Amino acid sequence: MDYAIAVDAALTAYMDNSPRSMQADEGRLGPSDIGFCRQKAALMVKGVDATDAPPKWAAAVGTAVHNYVEAAIKGMFPDWLLGSIDDLSVTATLPSGAQISGHPDIVIPEANTVLDIKTVDGFAWVKREGTSQQHKYQRHLYAMGCLQAGLFDESKPVYVGNIYFDRSGKQAEPLAIVEEMDPMLTDEIDSWVGDVIYAVKNHEDASRDIPAAVCERICSHFTACRGALEINNGGELITDNELLAAVDMYTEARNMEKTAKQMKDEASSRLVGVNGSTGAWQVRWVEVQSSRVEAFDKQGYSRLDIRKARSR
Repeated sequence: MDYAIAVDAALTAYMDNSPRSMQADEGRLGPSDIGFCRQKAALMVKGVDATDAPPKWAAAVGTAVHNYVEAAIKGMFPDWLLGSIDDLSVTATLPSGAQISGHPDIVIPEANTVLDIKTVDGFAWVKREGTSQQHKYQRHLYAMGCLQAGLFDESKPVYVGNIYFDRSGKQAEPLAIVEEMDPMLTDEIDSWVGDVIYAVKNHEDASRDIPAAVCERICSHFTACRGALEINNGGELITDNELLAAVDMYTEARNMEKTAKQMKDEASSRLVGVNGSTGAWQVRWVEVQSSRVEAFDKQGYSRLDIRKARSR
């Protein structure tokens, strides 16, 4: 038996039978579906079966971290309400009458606060770009549901936030981003949901909010959504705000890396032959013996290349 295949099959079956996956299969939208892609949401509501199987490991790790963290929190803060432990479900009724139900991760009634747990690979992106639209919509709907269920005091400010955990393990401490609830988001979310409902009722496509190159990697409905569409993998104009931000982040980091190397080289030239200690840093030169490496085949790989665009 190939145990890796066997374990992977067990993981896939487990994820496919999770409450979240079953809800999606039934065409019911939850808070986590709102603010991502309107076309995917429309396909789910229409009952279109998933056509693709993107990797589920990141989601599996996220689920495991959720359960572990909530169990740890409940032990120290028994009065907090935890989604996986207290089986708390809330429903947000939007001005249009649309209802979105889900299980918030952390509800702190005495603080009028709802927190949603997220797992990410490092915090650089979150610290730079802040909370995504999808995460803002999700926690806002949870807060609406808590207010409408009477869990929060309507006369006091309501706070919404995300607790980010680095699933790579490089960041030991979680990152919390907490803000006062923005009432203006209610109409914005209602409009987003309204677009989905309109597309479903009129048998139309909704807006495809995720770039095709990203959608192909992560969406279970990619083929159903874009299979008959021509996809340009060449030099198309990038307009998606998140991809534009990623390009800026990459080029800024590359420039910082270049500057850092120049600084290291200049400092090294000034420290030639110096061995000692500053009190905080130990300085020494280490001789590395020459060695011979036998010839080997280097596998091909994809390398990201971002450089200044030539003016037309």
